[in-house]
Amino acid sequence: MKKSIILTIFVLIFSANKIYSCSCLKSSIKYGFEHSDFIFTGKVVKINKGKVYDSIPSSTEKGKYYVREINRIEFVFKVEELIKGKKKSDFITIVTSGGEADCGNYFDLNSEHLIYSYETDLQVNALYENNKVDPYFSTDLCTRTKNLNRTKKSEINRLKRLNKRNKK
Repeated sequence: MKKSIILTIFVLIFSANKIYSCSCLKSSIKYGFEHSDFIFTGKVVKINKGKVYDSIPSSTEKGKYYVREINRIEFVFKVEELIKGKKKSDFITIVTSGGEADCGNYFDLNSEHLIYSYETDLQVNALYENNKVDPYFSTDLCTRTKNLNRTKKSEINRLKRLNKRNKK
């Protein structure tokens, strides 16, 4: 009996084709600056939750696709302080999947954050696919994005210095 349970567990573990989870390396402030298009401090003023439906090909049956439901959450921030990028409005929408193993972020209403964001035109959570959409700003757990009360003033000052050097 024990052998059959162990064998079943072994087969289940090693029969999985692809497993994706969030895995990030710690990055420096300079790296975060260089790999971000728009960096700012801001407060979440609105959250729009929705779903996106996407299809992924079967890894075992040619021509067969599976439909998956993906979170698409739009966090509207009131920009308090712009550090990098061009401010087009006092508000910016950051789109992400909302967390879990896909590296998305989730922000609470009225919370304040330092946001390292990037512009992308890939569909939310389309890691290894080329599903192009209209460009939008996003962030993820692998950026240096964090709650403002956990951000050192020295990090913001360093970002401002990098931005000044970058404009020369």
